[in-house]
Amino acid sequence: MYVCHFSAEVLHHLMYPQSSHAAYYVATQMALAHNGILRGLNSIYLQATHIPREDLVAIRDFLTYCQCWCESMHQYDAEEKDFFPSIELISDVQGIMERNIEQHRAFTPRFDLFQEYSRTCLPEDYDGRKIMSLIEVFAEPLTQHLRDEIETLRGLDMYDSGRIRQAYQRFEKTLMATDNVRRTLTYKRVY
Repeated sequence: MYVCHFSAEVLHHLMYPQSSHAAYYVATQMALAHNGILRGLNSIYLQATHIPREDLVAIRDFLTYCQCWCESMHQYDAEEKDFFPSIELISDVQGIMERNIEQHRAFTPRFDLFQEYSRTCLPEDYDGRKIMSLIEVFAEPLTQHLRDEIETLRGLDMYDSGRIRQAYQRFEKTLMATDNVRRTLTYKRVY
């Protein structure tokens, strides 16, 4: 069973060359990132109850994996702070990305509960069913958000391609700079 699904058909229809309108290129890049996010979440969900209770090292490592997956979601901070405001300026449409921002805010509190559990759970207290139930409460709104965001990005094809591409390149640089900082951090457990 998969808790969330991002169809290969969606990805197939998004494969545009970099030379096409930037809206299609950005939508393709985001769809690929979203697919990776959902595959990671599915791997957590599918493995959650299969870790031997007596193997505390494996449980600790799995919780660290969960924590790393949660860190991969940091792109949303940069999207809302840097990329989406640029899109508003380019389109001259106030709130053009607001629906996507609201969807993100809707699943975030439930996502935060999962992140907190993965960060604070002691290996001896680990409960795979708890992991699954925490995921189940945010997976559907997360998946819907990821799908809808792609459609919003594809709809930007009526605006200046060059400016959209530049905004996306700035966004990528922000992500890479943040990733470099995060790579130097050691994941610390709270116990």
